[in-house]
Amino acid sequence: MRAIKLLPVVEALKRGKRFAIIAHISPDGDAIGSCLALANFLMDHGKTVELYCHDAPPESLAFLQGIQNFVRPGENGESQAHSAYYDAVVCLDCSDEGRLGDAAYLLKQTSCTINIDHHATNTMYAGINVVEPEASSTAELVFDLIREMDGDYFSLAAYEAIYTGIATDTGGFGFSNTTPAAHRIAAQVIEYGLDVDRLTRLLFRNTTLARVRLLAKVLDSLEMHCDGRVTFLTVSKAMLEEVGLDENNTEGMVNYGIDIVEVECAALFKEAEQDKTKVSLRTKGTVDASALAAKFGGGGHARAAGCLINAGIEKAKGQILEALKCMLE
Repeated sequence: MRAIKLLPVVEALKRGKRFAIIAHISPDGDAIGSCLALANFLMDHGKTVELYCHDAPPESLAFLQGIQNFVRPGENGESQAHSAYYDAVVCLDCSDEGRLGDAAYLLKQTSCTINIDHHATNTMYAGINVVEPEASSTAELVFDLIREMDGDYFSLAAYEAIYTGIATDTGGFGFSNTTPAAHRIAAQVIEYGLDVDRLTRLLFRNTTLARVRLLAKVLDSLEMHCDGRVTFLTVSKAMLEEVGLDENNTEGMVNYGIDIVEVECAALFKEAEQDKTKVSLRTKGTVDASALAAKFGGGGHARAAGCLINAGIEKAKGQILEALKCMLE
């Protein structure tokens, strides 16, 4: 069934020669890994690929081959009115056009738009939509796409990117979205020669002193609500400035809140621009994180989601708490 859904994508990518691939704002391992794997594959087959992202990729993923090729829309001198035309624009791990950020205009630079994603909240905004909520990650879908296009293809760089996407989105193969397919793909790429110990250390056991100091500040901000069923954590601009980091260095910190016994929902509130707050949500069983995020224009998965609230941190906390009280009743 998945092969049938991927067929229009296979045909478009085989037919075209010049592509744009877009990752979502505040990119994570799945978005970056999926984009790099597909880009490496297409370039290995003689195609021209340009990688776009509204935000810079996390420094923790700097080891992935080709990551330096990501550019912010407009960074290479083109304007929306005079940018290149593409045979297809491929959006990976982006549930809606808003998640494309400043790269959204690229959808107008082609007659073929492709949306590959695994978020149940996807709005099906492209001409070709392959959305599989049961997949562990978008990287899982990209792996299947690559194998459909060339079953004999081998590239350790591409498969490191695939493994990175799957491993990060499943929490090291520990979250509820870990599928049998995720394990099968991991087994295949390990057979190709992937160094699991190296990647595990780079992805999950590789931090800086500055990030540890930031984590200490974030944990010190811990708040408990709803009789211990809800935890809030805060990342302010002042905290980031004190340790010399940017907001891309907060990945995974919300998990410290959800790991507490009896906590049903954890939220990390990250100060963005003035009167705007980014919220990362993690839940266990009682609360649907994607439904909570959707109340504020966001989205994601049942156990992990996020949103942007047009308010300062304290007001954002109040809004999330009120919504949570209703969901926990």
